[in-house]
Amino acid sequence: MAAAALVAARAGAAESCKLTSYASSWMETGTPFSVACPSGNYTGHLVTTPAKRFFRRGHMMLVLDQPVVVHPRRVGDEGKIQPGRGRQISSMLLDGGAGIGTKDLTDELAGTVFKPWMMIPITTVSLAFFSTGGDVLLKPGHKLELDSRRD
Repeated sequence: MAAAALVAARAGAAESCKLTSYASSWMETGTPFSVACPSGNYTGHLVTTPAKRFFRRGHMMLVLDQPVVVHPRRVGDEGKIQPGRGRQISSMLLDGGAGIGTKDLTDELAGTVFKPWMMIPITTVSLAFFSTGGDVLLKPGHKLELDSRRD
C-alpha cells in the first residue's frame, strides 16, 4: 500500500535533470538534443524562433520524444523558454547614446539645411532596425525540471 502511494507521488513529481547538448533559439527547428536525469536519458528536438529586428526576442520549446515535459518556470510560459528584457533595454539605451554621440560628432557640419540634432533620430532608428532582442542559449549542464506528461 505504501509502495503504491510512493510510486504515484513519484510519477507526478518534477525531476531535476541536466542538458547534455547545446540548445539555442538561433538553431534550426528539429535540431536534436538530450537530457540526462537520474531516471535515465531523454532525447528530443527543438522548436525555435530566432531573434528578429526591432528588439524582438528569440524563443524555443524543448519537445521530448518520451512522455515527459519540461516543467515551466512560470505558470503562463506554456513550455516556451525566452530571454529576459535586459538585452532589449540595454540595446535601446545604447542606440540612444549612439544617436547623441553622432550629434556631437556632426556639430561642426551645421548649416542652413543640415542641423546636428537631426542625427539623433536617424542614428537611433537605424541602429534599432538592426538590433535584436536576444537569443536563448542553453549550455550543456543547464538544469531543467522534467515532469511526467499529464493526459
